[in-house]
Amino acid sequence: METYKEAYRYLENAKEILRTKAKKDGKFYDDAKCVRMACNTAYNGLLIALNDFFRQKGITNA
Repeated sequence: METYKEAYRYLENAKEILRTKAKKDGKFYDDAKCVRMACNTAYNGLLIALNDFFRQKGITNA
């Protein structure tokens, strides 16, 4: 359960990066660097969640 909270925290941080740092111009963001940073943060959160999911299912790295 602790790993789930950590993964969720990563996703919340990604949303916060988009909300505060990446300025929106209409439907699109102006700052590509901030969008990349937010995407990387969300991706890392997803990896943490998947690692925990596979660990719970008993699937290990080959």
